[in-house]
Amino acid sequence: MSRNASLTPLPGSCAACAVRPFALFRVVPQARVGEIARVRSGVRLVRAGEAIHDSIFTLYAGWAFSWTATPDGRRQVLDFHLPGDLVERSEDGAEVEALTDASFCILARDRLCDFMGRDPGLAMSYAEGLTRDRARLRERLTSLGRRDAAGRVAHLLLELHGRLMRRGGADARGAAVPLKQAHLADALGLSVEHANRALAAMRKDGIATLNKGRLEILDREALEDMAGWSGPAQPGVLARTLAV
Repeated sequence: MSRNASLTPLPGSCAACAVRPFALFRVVPQARVGEIARVRSGVRLVRAGEAIHDSIFTLYAGWAFSWTATPDGRRQVLDFHLPGDLVERSEDGAEVEALTDASFCILARDRLCDFMGRDPGLAMSYAEGLTRDRARLRERLTSLGRRDAAGRVAHLLLELHGRLMRRGGADARGAAVPLKQAHLADALGLSVEHANRALAAMRKDGIATLNKGRLEILDREALEDMAGWSGPAQPGVLARTLAV
């Protein structure tokens, strides 16, 4: 195991979980946290690039992504998963892979379904997560169909920055975003060369940079204009209290 993987924190007690305030179980009061523990069937640590075969889990630390491929081997990234996200491996052939060293809580599907059946608030939390996932998919499809290369890259960077801001993993000027150009290209239907040109143009124009795993937003207004951004404006303190 790599040295970095050994430094990736493993999930501990559900009562002290750092990601619960913005995860599925955020609606469960502290007095009932023991019920969450009964849904968890284990914890796991994976290295960057490792496939994740567990069917349902909550990401605790690190990043992962879902992807599929065409018959000739071309990859399409479907979504990026951040700490606190509930990830469900579908049965339609999509794969899940650790983008960085990562750790997560494995959930027992039958126990989770039983818990949601007894707790309407938890079921609603799950439904809200599906709604957010659908909204991201809608914007990705819009990017693929109607935005140019620069607009696609700009929109994805703003989306990821907003998601990180709302869970306390970013500041107004940027965040740790460990994407390589190949990840951007495969998520946005671009060649690596086109993704690189879009990033180079943003850097040259003083709009944003993505370098060595760090996103720096230098001119947010220009980045939003480039993206045709219709999401929330600069995230603030209130936004960070909302579920992601």
